[in-house]
Amino acid sequence: MAKGVMKGRVVKLGDYVNTDVISPSRWMREGLDVLRLHTMEAIRPDFYKDVNPGDILVGGRNFGCGSHREPATAIMKVLKVSAIVADSVARLYFRNCIAFGIPVFGVDKISKMVEEGDEMEIVMGTDRVTFRNVTRGGELTSPALPDTMGRVLEAGGVYPLLKERLAKRPERRR
Repeated sequence: MAKGVMKGRVVKLGDYVNTDVISPSRWMREGLDVLRLHTMEAIRPDFYKDVNPGDILVGGRNFGCGSHREPATAIMKVLKVSAIVADSVARLYFRNCIAFGIPVFGVDKISKMVEEGDEMEIVMGTDRVTFRNVTRGGELTSPALPDTMGRVLEAGGVYPLLKERLAKRPERRR
């Protein structure tokens, strides 16, 4: 399991933030640098200005619902979001975040515990993950991510993990 502590400023979003809102189709073919300027624009026009490297996105219910859009996950790496925490996360979006090496957590009532601009601390332990509102107080916990997901996160995503594993393999003789 990935272990460690993350701290970041909360950027708060609502319920049912879907992948069409995260990465509007009109801009997806333009590349991630252009898409960054339009991320979440339907619900928060200046999102790209509001989010800073290291921030923690906090959403409500069913964050990342909708179609499978890889750019909706990849853009979080471009924005350098340190983690995504929501009351619940759509299964496919959750898996895509892990594959990209983005820590993501579904924690019931997390959106009630924090407000925009609060500082949040996430402590990833062996058996549980603890979420603390450093600004106002309050704490919630969830079970630790499964070991396989933790290894993917520690490596920075699926592709870096595969590169790491391939580099460790002995060369085959022909």
